[in-house]
Amino acid sequence: MLCGDFNLRPDTESIRMIEKEMINLVTKHNVTSTRTSLYKKTERFADFVFLSHNVKEIDFKVLPDEVSDHSPLFVEFE
Repeated sequence: MLCGDFNLRPDTESIRMIEKEMINLVTKHNVTSTRTSLYKKTERFADFVFLSHNVKEIDFKVLPDEVSDHSPLFVEFE
């Protein structure tokens, strides 16, 4: 698993390079934003979660809690 604050849009070359080897859960689940209403700029993406192809995803979601300008991301896998 690779996750973190990449400060990149999903359509960047850097993200595409990672997607060659891993599954991008943000795009797989059609997430439209990883930012909360506390973030006032227009860019809605920063955080990503990637899983290796041999890791089984059980659940993934963006949680509604607002404690930062970044939305918490939840992932369960085996």
